[in-house]
Amino acid sequence: MPTISKKKEKTKPTSEKKGSGIKLMSVRDFLWLSGFGCLLGLSCPGINQWYLAWIGLAPLILAISASKGVWQAAARGLVFGFAYNLVYLNWYLGLQPMEWLGFNWWQGWALAIAAWTITSFHQALIISLFSLVAKLIPTTGGFIPQKIPGGWKLPAVLALPLLWVLIVNKVGNAPAFLGVPWSMLEYTQYKQLPLIQVASLIGGIGVAFIIVMVNTSIASLVSTLSGKPLYKAISASGKGMAVIQTAIVLLAIPLSIGLGGWQSAKTAVRAITPIAVLQGNINIDMQKTKHRYTLDELLQRYLKLLPKIPPGICVFTESAVPTTLSQNREVQNLLGQVCESKKLDMVVGAIGTDDLSNPYNSAYGISTDGAMATNVYHKRYLVPFGEYCPTLVQYFPEWIKRLTNTPAGGGLSSGKQAQILKLTNGEIAPLICFECISPELAADSTRSGGQLIVNISDLAWFHRSSIGEQMIAFSVFRAIENRRFFVFAANTGPSAIIDPQGMITKRSIIDETTVLAGRVGFSNEITPFTAWFR
Repeated sequence: MPTISKKKEKTKPTSEKKGSGIKLMSVRDFLWLSGFGCLLGLSCPGINQWYLAWIGLAPLILAISASKGVWQAAARGLVFGFAYNLVYLNWYLGLQPMEWLGFNWWQGWALAIAAWTITSFHQALIISLFSLVAKLIPTTGGFIPQKIPGGWKLPAVLALPLLWVLIVNKVGNAPAFLGVPWSMLEYTQYKQLPLIQVASLIGGIGVAFIIVMVNTSIASLVSTLSGKPLYKAISASGKGMAVIQTAIVLLAIPLSIGLGGWQSAKTAVRAITPIAVLQGNINIDMQKTKHRYTLDELLQRYLKLLPKIPPGICVFTESAVPTTLSQNREVQNLLGQVCESKKLDMVVGAIGTDDLSNPYNSAYGISTDGAMATNVYHKRYLVPFGEYCPTLVQYFPEWIKRLTNTPAGGGLSSGKQAQILKLTNGEIAPLICFECISPELAADSTRSGGQLIVNISDLAWFHRSSIGEQMIAFSVFRAIENRRFFVFAANTGPSAIIDPQGMITKRSIIDETTVLAGRVGFSNEITPFTAWFR
């Protein structure tokens, strides 16, 4: 009798182990994780269901806690993250139509969907890594670490937010790993200005920490109230304690509002300098097809907008002047005469080069006396597969090479440092295109002497998608983090002028040829975030 009992005890766990090794996820798990991931994705800029960010990550945290092992946790994070990013990155579908690249209707849709899903999967891998590491770390539902044999249990409410910002915001999306930190949680709050004023102290990355902390606290409350042992890693010691802990965590929100308001009140920048963005609305067919506009036609299109602007600052968008401006004396003289006659400082997107004839995506400055700035800003953060290609791309089929705007294996060179355009009205820190996603670059440019940040972009590739709205969301955070006026100038729109408190004071609509006119100020303030963040 004892022998039979012993055999049963051995057989049962062996069977369970075998089953768990084969089945990482049931169909039911896949569906509910996908659903909750999509729900969190609805918080993104452009859809703007911002409140979902404060509860939408809790299901993933519960799923990680309930996982039977690290690989199941990783699989759950992958499914949740993929669904989340599919919604957040919906603007990739705006790549269609792609006739300008020589692809027909169905090929264009296939490639747009491929880019959308591949990028979403790449970002999902990062959330999967977070889930795996989160499962590896021993955690507890309280605020105080607990000593266990061989180590410590860390408070989940602090450990998981820290892990999230380290993996998702920083390491996983590092440029070295082809990372593009686009679908970050903090950007969902870009319209909640009282809350995000604290970004001048802790940055958008700090706002993300608070969001994940609130989600972890909610997950801990749910797990404690359920009383299920599988949630033990994030459960509090009792139901009453769980309620108290959640209340304490929620106090972080009014505390952040108070700290941000205090810091914001110290910032006083008067908007006295007129500025005008020339939104030329040059669509992708004008730029890339066989019937593309000539340089002269493009210049005339912009020059027709100039009579509408007052003396001050004029901004041409990214690649608005598609020539190597430093070598084209004729265009230099033309723009210089305009600046001198209208008393304008000018920021111009054009092609750059260096002594070795390497090509750059660049921003030039021209002052009110018609003189070119002595330095040129070269874009530092290049678009993977769009502005540069990893070496392995040269071995890809020809149709893949055509997806880049340069021959595969070549592409543009990246700038190495911030450049400040010292013009008559003040010192301008240029950024180009999706560099507005990088708090590191914006802070570096501000520390280097930038008194006003100007981002020039060309979003024509993505037609009438939500990409512009999301880039404005990023720009709101860069304005607050550095307490600078931030001008977002997009060729096809939307363009925006944002004050140091993140208020969008002026904006244009997409697909419109217009002049966006407003006023900006110049500041020398260095915020705590600007000083410490790298």
